[in-house]
Amino acid sequence: MKKVYLAVALSLLVLSAAGCQKTPEQAIVVGKSNDALIEKAQDLSESETGSVSDRVGLTSETLPPPPAAQEQEQEPDAGDDASPAAYRYQDSFANQDGSITVTVDAEVIAPEADSAAIIRVTDGTITQAQADVLMDSLVHSTLYDPYAPATKDAIMEQILKNKRLLAEGPTEEDLKFGHIDANGNTLTWEQWMQQAIDRLQEQYNNAPEENEQAAISGQFVEKDGLSFIEGVGYSEEYGYESLQIQNIITSLGASRALYDRNSAVKEAYILLGSSIQYADVTSRELPELTISAGDARTLTDPLVEKLGIDNMAFYAARKGYRAENERWPERDFWVVLYTRSFNGLPITYTSATGDMMTDAAVYNEPWRYETLAFFVNDSGIVGMHWEAPYTIGDAVTEDSALLRFEDVADIFQKMYLVDNDGQKQTVTVDRICLGYTRIAEQDKEGSGILVPAWDFFGTVTDENGNTTADPYRSLLTINAIDGSIISRDMGY
Repeated sequence: MKKVYLAVALSLLVLSAAGCQKTPEQAIVVGKSNDALIEKAQDLSESETGSVSDRVGLTSETLPPPPAAQEQEQEPDAGDDASPAAYRYQDSFANQDGSITVTVDAEVIAPEADSAAIIRVTDGTITQAQADVLMDSLVHSTLYDPYAPATKDAIMEQILKNKRLLAEGPTEEDLKFGHIDANGNTLTWEQWMQQAIDRLQEQYNNAPEENEQAAISGQFVEKDGLSFIEGVGYSEEYGYESLQIQNIITSLGASRALYDRNSAVKEAYILLGSSIQYADVTSRELPELTISAGDARTLTDPLVEKLGIDNMAFYAARKGYRAENERWPERDFWVVLYTRSFNGLPITYTSATGDMMTDAAVYNEPWRYETLAFFVNDSGIVGMHWEAPYTIGDAVTEDSALLRFEDVADIFQKMYLVDNDGQKQTVTVDRICLGYTRIAEQDKEGSGILVPAWDFFGTVTDENGNTTADPYRSLLTINAIDGSIISRDMGY
């Protein structure tokens, strides 16, 4: 993707005049200094009263409501984003040579918020009290240290499994990869498997008969700048469980709480990843879950309340699945998402992680956006990911002057073509949301501000016919205060 980012000094000059000049021909990205942005946000006129949706010009007179809006309100379990005010916007445009064509037939969502303040947030941690709530509410078995030495029985099961695989011979997938030993020697698959069996046999000879490790206490263990609670367990009713809670003070956004359980084979404790791992149900046919999205929330809402996370509110519920592999079967579930919300205006959830570097050869320490998701199916809560929690600070502004939606739509039409110059795309925009996003603060590591922004969602088909249809991938993020383009990947 070709992106043209202006220097910070030029960005500030344009930002200060964004409301009175036509959209430039190059993409403007919010700079590290936000003084001009804050000054413009404070430039509220006396006429700017009423709800945020009214102030940005969204009424049934300016845009019609979606045809199915009434039915959606009658179906709270449908799993759509929790947004009460929605309208329909339609448009189409293309660049000069027709290599990019964009069709907009989108629901426009602007929550009935009372204000659009700018909020400061800093990198946070998970408290012992919150860890206690997660242990008490999610874990059904006794948890043990996952790094304790494996018993002879457990190692022998792995030895027998590897011997069976060796006897069956390599699969086509196995033969796609090269195999190298610790000394850098190239091995055949059979040699590589035999070495693995030999290593396991040596471990078996030195392993204890029984795991003598005591159950974990559930209290944070401090070691080398890391505070952590980790455990794995098993019960006949609920299967295998894994819990990991950690605070790493030496890295931004490294605090997280991850829980998962399954009922797969004996050695298959869940591998806890560092991000939400699931596929959206829209990509394939899946069996219907008996539990509804509303019933799933009856399990997750009370838990979120117990955690006492400031300003955390329900955002959306969507069906998802995790594909099967050799360790566990396919699993279907509701993905119940939560996000911070202020006076009715939520942080917009996107699939961007925010942990990339800047593009100007200036290193910006990666800082993930906060995410909180629960995975719920007919057997209850089977997983949870809470990553990169924020500490909520003061309001930088109590409210913000906002661009009219018609101006934002005009900016999108011009700037999407600029931002994707040189590509061949067929784009369909089906959802446009107003909410918060986080941008970096100059010379303040681990500190950012939440600013109101518009996100455009939809599908993109490239010249080879490949379609990207991530429902949470923002095609373009536009600052609702000054109309500048915000890079969600880079966090400014």
